[in-house]
Amino acid sequence: MSNNINPIADHLLQMTNETDNQRMLKEQEEALAIYKSTQQSLCAFNDFSKARYQDVNKHFESHAKLLKEIKGDLESVFGRLQNMKQHLGNKYPAETLVVLQKYPAPILQDD
Repeated sequence: MSNNINPIADHLLQMTNETDNQRMLKEQEEALAIYKSTQQSLCAFNDFSKARYQDVNKHFESHAKLLKEIKGDLESVFGRLQNMKQHLGNKYPAETLVVLQKYPAPILQDD
């Protein structure tokens, strides 16, 4: 054995020839090129995904805002209807009883 610090590496270097070394370097360069190409593709895909997400998120936020406004409007309408129904019930109690007998209030189930 030689005076080299790592006798295993020295032995491996003696086992390979220049052709094998060149082939390994070429394969490593090809692997690096594939890696860089894949990395570029992933970066482009991530940029595209980010842009699409931002676009979809804007639409989602505007739709959520619209639904909240609609909910507020519906609650306002139902509140007014309830007040009108109560007012008419107080003003015309006999007619209200006839209507409730003919059209009973529906039974609502909680979701």
